[in-house]
Amino acid sequence: MMRPLHLIAPLLLCGVAACTGTPQNGMIPRSTYQLELLNRTTPTGSPFTQALTNDYRTLALYEWGEYDWYAQQVFAKKGLAAAAGTAVPPERLEDWAVSDPDAAADLRVARGHLITLLSSDAPRQFPQWMSTAQTRFDCWLHEQYEGWETERIRECRDGFRQAIKLIAAKHSVGSAPAAQESPDAARTQPSSFIVFFDFDKSDLMEESRQVIAAAVKAITATKGSTVKIVGYTDTSGTAAYNLSLSLRRSTSVEQELIDNGIPRGSISIDGKGESDLQLATSDGVREPQNRRATIQVIKP
Repeated sequence: MMRPLHLIAPLLLCGVAACTGTPQNGMIPRSTYQLELLNRTTPTGSPFTQALTNDYRTLALYEWGEYDWYAQQVFAKKGLAAAAGTAVPPERLEDWAVSDPDAAADLRVARGHLITLLSSDAPRQFPQWMSTAQTRFDCWLHEQYEGWETERIRECRDGFRQAIKLIAAKHSVGSAPAAQESPDAARTQPSSFIVFFDFDKSDLMEESRQVIAAAVKAITATKGSTVKIVGYTDTSGTAAYNLSLSLRRSTSVEQELIDNGIPRGSISIDGKGESDLQLATSDGVREPQNRRATIQVIKP
């Protein structure tokens, strides 16, 4: 049975039996000191970091109730950093050895979409949804690493996808026209974006269209901006085929930009095939992180 969420201070203060053990990756076995500190902390910073504070606290409490001391400390430490106003990044796949290759591939693509949104103005526009997306992703990755609590995996994965869906439906809607933006706002627009693709596909996923919508906003924020699109593939397939596929991907992105009002004459496209991998692999490997197109906004 899960323990009640109320934390009893005498059991949590460091320096007694609860905090004994050898530190592992900066964590102290069986310690709940950071969680107790987080429970006493009032978050500061932006609405996004404040939302992260609360959501990471919820994750840490859940893992505490599951007697998962390591994960509880990971999430409590992130909550403390967020409470201080730091926009902590989502967990990296390299730090969690997910054994299921299909699940790992899904997580890589999901993290790529999340990073792209985090690099846009989405955390400012939708702080709670973005916090939910990030913390549900971290939950999904952690639970998939453990690999046995299937209902919890599904809950975290579906929570991430639902948050992304909500953001995708609203992102860039209702934004002020570019002509009304201040010079400072234009300078803070991200200058590069990454669009990911399914295996052997060049058509755009819904999440990719939202990334492109964010790119359109950055392009139109500064008059006279030009755009360079470069398509890439993974190493599955022949080099000649992959070169053609990468060009089709850059063309798909170009057409979406044009459909959103960006002049064709301001766009250049290229395809690199399976060269310049984002994640190095051997030949013949299906790697979601390498199936992509980059959008570079070049300001005058």
